[in-house]
Amino acid sequence: MRKITIVVFILLFSSTIIPQELSRNELDSLYNLFTFVRGINPSDKMQQILDENPGEKKCGLGLVTAVKQNLNSFSLEQQSVLSKLLDRPILPNTAVSPNGFFRVHYTTTGPDAIGYDLNLLLSALDSAYNFEINFLGYPSPPTDGSAGGDEKYDIYVQDLAGLYGYTQPENKVNPTNWTSYLVIDNDFPSGFYYTQGINAARVTVAHEFHHAIQMGNYAPINPSEPFRNSDRFFYEITSTAFEEFVFDDVNDYYAYMPSYFQNPETPMSLNDGYNLAIWNIFLQNNFGFEIIKNQWEQIPTKSALEVIALSIFQEGSTLGNELNKFGIWTYFTNSRAITGRYFEEAANYPLINPTASVSFTPPSDTYDMTIAPVANYFLKVNLPSSDGVFYTIITNSDYLKTPNQTFPFSFSVFQDSITGEKVISDFYSVSFNKDGQEFWNNAGILNNIVVYGDSNYSIPDLEGETFAYPIPYKRSSSGSLRIAFQGVSTLGEEVDLKIYSAGVELYYSGKKAIRSSYLKDSQKYCEIVIDNTEINFPTGVFIYVIKSGENIYKGKLVIFND
Repeated sequence: MRKITIVVFILLFSSTIIPQELSRNELDSLYNLFTFVRGINPSDKMQQILDENPGEKKCGLGLVTAVKQNLNSFSLEQQSVLSKLLDRPILPNTAVSPNGFFRVHYTTTGPDAIGYDLNLLLSALDSAYNFEINFLGYPSPPTDGSAGGDEKYDIYVQDLAGLYGYTQPENKVNPTNWTSYLVIDNDFPSGFYYTQGINAARVTVAHEFHHAIQMGNYAPINPSEPFRNSDRFFYEITSTAFEEFVFDDVNDYYAYMPSYFQNPETPMSLNDGYNLAIWNIFLQNNFGFEIIKNQWEQIPTKSALEVIALSIFQEGSTLGNELNKFGIWTYFTNSRAITGRYFEEAANYPLINPTASVSFTPPSDTYDMTIAPVANYFLKVNLPSSDGVFYTIITNSDYLKTPNQTFPFSFSVFQDSITGEKVISDFYSVSFNKDGQEFWNNAGILNNIVVYGDSNYSIPDLEGETFAYPIPYKRSSSGSLRIAFQGVSTLGEEVDLKIYSAGVELYYSGKKAIRSSYLKDSQKYCEIVIDNTEINFPTGVFIYVIKSGENIYKGKLVIFND
């Protein structure tokens, strides 16, 4: 098997795989890879290739599903072998975890002999269950009936030749519910795994059990399958993050981070997900665990990027604002880590690799670049030696675009404090030029100090009471829409108004004059008016954001079209 063929296929099975799309060579590659990780097709070259691509050893979810989806396309001889490997393993011994939910199938002899403490494995399973189900409130995976001997959730311990484990979907029992079981490696020896022994088993059961939750409760309705292949990155981001959430002391996720830190400009959906566990760690730090659960509750009918954007919007921010902020967090790692700020374990993370590095030529320079959607572009500008280094983080968050699209922008640096749009020091200013605004964010870091961040499209906590009326607003009969907010603005003064849909689309942006003011409960309120002709919105819930001076107000309004 040629190395190039295997590497190409490793990338292939991470994406959507439709049986008729696979060539004979691709099917052979898939067969060889699966039989290798199941221990019946030894290959030093295959092991070397997997060692060079650590993310592909992490979880066999995509691999196993690809084999099942394409089973009828293999040769008859290959089908015979694969069918047996896809059957539930048969092992002579079983043990039930203390809380009674899991049954572990194992052996103490032969190549599949368990190589770590069984009781510690049972305890790890209960820890994952207690955290993910009892503490966070995720629903349990559906029962498989008597498969595996009884209704308990089954874990099979086998030699997987370098693969940590996988969750195998089995039967669809409801529109969004599939039964499944876990297979994990039997010993996790050194030389093959970043983490060894029982610690590797601990994070593997945390990872794979969340896959069981995902397929068991949140399977996509359309297409009808246990998980959405095109969103596999999202499944792996979550499961890998749950390793850290459940077993904070193990840190196996460190092994996969370099590929993201080396290429932060890669669109989120084109990452393998193992390398972006820190995205969910970032979300949890800023919004709590509920935002991740909220995403899963919406995934059966929406794409991954859509549910990420929507869940952030429901928390009062935007995808672009948080992705740009995430860029700042990923900048302050390793030797730049700041104790008590950003990621708790940042000192152990890699340093971000700039997307482009340029040297500034006084008195001004303009750099023309392109960026893909839902990505961060790190531009490093080397200033004259006495002035240091400036980084700008450019974010495009247009999740509605395909990841192979690019968007142009230019960034200008001026050796004065008056020419550019943003002043970064007494001696420099900068300008960020692009088409449109609603999907762009920009932050600046000079000599490891954040000098500005783009908050134009953030929706911060409410600073004072605000309300819109009439609610619901009916375009056919309600006349003008009025929004009142606490404030000290004067009549005729203009404020900035933006109105967003619940899907993070900007529907209105403009200036509005204060039309009236009055006292209510001893508080002064100012009022703006939106004309009927300006509200050409569909029926739905919308968020409005008003900026008056340094104060920002937000609220909800409901549009109803007869």
